[in-house]
Amino acid sequence: MAPTMKKDQARTKAKAAAEKEEKKKGELSNAEARREYQRRYYQMHKEKAKEYQRQYNLTHKKKARAGRGKSSCSASREVVRTTFNTTDIMHSPVEKTLKMLEKIIKGERMFTM
Repeated sequence: MAPTMKKDQARTKAKAAAEKEEKKKGELSNAEARREYQRRYYQMHKEKAKEYQRQYNLTHKKKARAGRGKSSCSASREVVRTTFNTTDIMHSPVEKTLKMLEKIIKGERMFTM
């Protein structure tokens, strides 16, 4: 009887070890579990996300960009600033200050205090 008991004990130990290994394979780390959850969620809601993106693209305009190989200088930018103030004049180099004063005198730009 002793040899059969040892065989049975060995089998149960082997089964227990196999079950432990299977559990370890089944358990995921936090990062792996999060990735798996996100993957499943994406798969389940893929169509809804695509529809949302399509609607978003229809309602939001994209910025006009220069095509490949074209210079961005082709579309000239409007000058937004029309005034100079005292700090502009005081903190600029002499040549630039002269140009600023000439523009103010000609009436091309305004001067504010």
